[in-house]
Amino acid sequence: MKLFSLLTVPIVALLLIGCGGSVKPNPKYNYITADETAKLIRENATSIVLVDIQEKGDFEEEHLKGAQPTYAYPVKTDAEKARLAELIPNIKPDQKVIIICPKGGGGADRAYDFYLEKGLKKEQLFTLKGGQYEWPRDRIKDVLAK
Repeated sequence: MKLFSLLTVPIVALLLIGCGGSVKPNPKYNYITADETAKLIRENATSIVLVDIQEKGDFEEEHLKGAQPTYAYPVKTDAEKARLAELIPNIKPDQKVIIICPKGGGGADRAYDFYLEKGLKKEQLFTLKGGQYEWPRDRIKDVLAK
């Protein structure tokens, strides 16, 4: 029984840490807020490319209007990277590329790095801060699609 208690506490702590909380922004990347993204969608949608890397179920449940589904999360395999690469020919140099990840963390970082390696400019790459999970649904509903 004592062994069970000793093992349970660290496992529960890991689950809580892994499943909750915000992703800490990394100064290596550019971020864009939900408010800024919503404004661009409403006022100048052609100036942005919304690259959604969420898994299929999450994308179908909710995504931003105009988002391009890639189902590339977690952006670790060649197949996932190939789905990101399919969008490159349609990205114009003057467009902002906004990467939408579940939480705006590791998968978004890998997608961002992939696009940098493929020649997109750092100035045009952005990660949606907080990802789709932290989208302020109570305030900004008009740019969501379900």
